[in-house]
Amino acid sequence: MPMRRRDLLGGTAALVGLGLTRQAWAQDFPEDACDTLPVPAEGPPFRQLPVVESVGGALRTTLSMTTLPVTVGGIDMLMAAYNGTFPGTLYRLKPGDRLQWNLVNRLDLIGLPPDSDQPSDKTKMLVDTNIHTHGLQVDPGPGGDDVLTKVSPGETKCYTYDIPGPGTDRAQPAGLYWYHPHKHGSTSHQGWQGLAGPIVIEGDIDKVPEVAAARERVLVLNELLFNPKGETPSAPIVPVAGFVPFTSEPSMPLDIRFPVNGVLTPDIGIRPGETQRWRVLAAGPHRFFRLKIDGHDMWQIAQDGIPFDRARRVNEIVLAPGNRAEFIIRGGSRGRYGVRAVCADQGHPGGPRPEVMLATLVSDGDPMDGALPEELVPAPVIPPDAPRGLDRTVVFSGNVATRPVEFFLDGKKFDPNIVDQQVVAGTVEEWTLINKDVFRHPFHIHVNPFQVIEVNGDPVTDPIWWDTFALPSMGSAKVRMYFRPDVTGRTVYHCHILPHEDNGMMALMQINPGPSSPPRRDLPLTCEVPE
Repeated sequence: MPMRRRDLLGGTAALVGLGLTRQAWAQDFPEDACDTLPVPAEGPPFRQLPVVESVGGALRTTLSMTTLPVTVGGIDMLMAAYNGTFPGTLYRLKPGDRLQWNLVNRLDLIGLPPDSDQPSDKTKMLVDTNIHTHGLQVDPGPGGDDVLTKVSPGETKCYTYDIPGPGTDRAQPAGLYWYHPHKHGSTSHQGWQGLAGPIVIEGDIDKVPEVAAARERVLVLNELLFNPKGETPSAPIVPVAGFVPFTSEPSMPLDIRFPVNGVLTPDIGIRPGETQRWRVLAAGPHRFFRLKIDGHDMWQIAQDGIPFDRARRVNEIVLAPGNRAEFIIRGGSRGRYGVRAVCADQGHPGGPRPEVMLATLVSDGDPMDGALPEELVPAPVIPPDAPRGLDRTVVFSGNVATRPVEFFLDGKKFDPNIVDQQVVAGTVEEWTLINKDVFRHPFHIHVNPFQVIEVNGDPVTDPIWWDTFALPSMGSAKVRMYFRPDVTGRTVYHCHILPHEDNGMMALMQINPGPSSPPRRDLPLTCEVPE
């Protein structure tokens, strides 16, 4: 039997001593970790995110990271945000656009243990940051999607991203991408504070009649981990059993919440028969979202930002941390339907993650007759004449018995001074990913998507494109990657369970120019950002 929530937190008395009551603080962990939760009788309204669009082929702005108070589901917290918005602003661009922002670090160190008068150097590192545009096929070098740099509090750094468009090897696919911190050692801490925001690239799939007619909703699923003061702890985090899958060292009671666009269990309106296009981002550092909607199928049209050639009717979609899915949903008969992250086993030593009610789909109003898509747009293909590179094997392993816990790629922890793989731009490679761990480690590689062509040795007959794929527990997957010739530089691949990445499960990759690579253009180090 899994540990109950009451046992994990030490009972109501321990919480009262911290100035909180159970009603204001914690949910009871169900006796059966896979119980189905009731649909709420009423919820707060769904919140649309603020939107900024490119104009004249460019989007230039300031991206200021600040620590600020937020209230989520009646709980006061001290979290972090981009430009004061939790989650961050939705940026809309087109292939060929230039995205440029000044990243300004104004983060404060929070979550110190009660007996910590002076934070250690390792603790101070938790407010160092940078930024990653997850899924964009852009230059990873200095001035670009450079995750090897550090922006400390009080510092500003210019980032420039030229979105591949006409005249390049391949335009950036139209779909949902996102931005989040990526400074090794602080990534999960800042992710648990809610730092994330969506990016939408517009393109051909948006012109498919059934897709264009559907009302669009962008949903950012966050995962907030916090202590009784409402702060993400700065102490080392270790896995435990229970509804909250982590504790800190020294131990303190922690809680966890899963807001949608910063709101707990919102009501999302739809008319009977209406079609809506949902773009869903799993922005949490750890939780897998096994997404189901009561009484409704989903017509999936894209995975990780890359459109399908045809819609695929499914009744659930599994989103590992970092995954995105886009689908069409058609409203059922009038009523309230749970939008659930149902019970999912992701290899956590505490057992399956229990169900979470994310939102409620509320079908009401005059009926409509929304059309569902079938044929979409051609999926990207690997150039048939692209030369073959090497076949490689990468081994994932871990040790949760150590303190802190440790995770490895090919038996090594991340070292920013060691290049683990040298690849050639313009080539195709196949990587066999072997998982020797019980955790379902999501493999993510920067600036290059991939196709999964085998799982546990079995061929995938109709492969799609991913940029993050959860490996089977104690199993394997084979992926095929095309390293586009116009993107070169040094970047990383890693597990996208972010505490695993922070604790070692990341490696460095150098993409070297190939025969078909154009000369690399230096990116500006000063942003042309309006005041």
